[in-house]
Amino acid sequence: MIHSMTGFGRGEAQVDGYQFLAEIKSVNHRFLNTKLRLPREFSHLENTLVAECAERCERGHLAVKVEIEPTAGGGSQVPRLNQPLVDEFLEIARKLGSRVEGGVSMQTLLSLPGVIEWHSAGEALDDDAFLGGAREALSMALDQLVESRRTEGEALEQEFLSRLETIERWRKVIEERAPEREQRERHRLRDKVQALVPELTEELDHRVMQEIVLIADRLDISEELMRMRTHIEQFGSELSSAEGGAVGRKLTFLIQEMNREANTVAAKANNAEMQQAAIEIKTEMEKLREQAENVE
Repeated sequence: MIHSMTGFGRGEAQVDGYQFLAEIKSVNHRFLNTKLRLPREFSHLENTLVAECAERCERGHLAVKVEIEPTAGGGSQVPRLNQPLVDEFLEIARKLGSRVEGGVSMQTLLSLPGVIEWHSAGEALDDDAFLGGAREALSMALDQLVESRRTEGEALEQEFLSRLETIERWRKVIEERAPEREQRERHRLRDKVQALVPELTEELDHRVMQEIVLIADRLDISEELMRMRTHIEQFGSELSSAEGGAVGRKLTFLIQEMNREANTVAAKANNAEMQQAAIEIKTEMEKLREQAENVE
């Protein structure tokens, strides 16, 4: 079963009088790229929680946030001045003093982001307590994310199978028309030579046959059609054998190979019906490629 890279997960937990909320939004990405937002005082624990996400997801861009707030009875919050940040703002104001009229008012200073921080009036959480609550909420959010990616993966798989059937149907159309096209080209060339030279000598007839063989070889697309069928079967095999692992890159590679064969067939097929079938195959492959970019 394949997994999509698009999904959402949410989890909550209560630890030591605090409510933890974790949310994850996931979209497609070539690799695993996790952006984690934590309360400032616990930002140094980012790598630990990013590793938790890496254990559950192999590809995708994950936007993760973990928030905390006191629960009822868990203590009220009180404001606290972030003195180091205030000092930095005042130093900037001092440097700009000669170029800006007036000073920095108290109201302006207090409205600047991060100057006032809110903390629990009770005992603050330590790192271990925070990690315990954050991991519990994050684990629940990851469970929901993986399930949503699995559900969307099921829909993607059905679409892939449907398009593979369409590609195989058009491939068979080309395969059925190919022998007729080759035979028609043989007759066309022989008729053209006979129109120019009504009385063929044995030597000339032999050279005509050689030329016909060369043209038939240039027009032969049996190998391309066989390789395309192999790629289609392998694509279906990857879909059925995937155990939630990252197979998106394999599917993308197979689509590239199938598209290569379709281009060769379209170039060799000097037949309107076969060329139309090749165009239909390429159209379906482009839709496959767009969807494969979202597979983990």
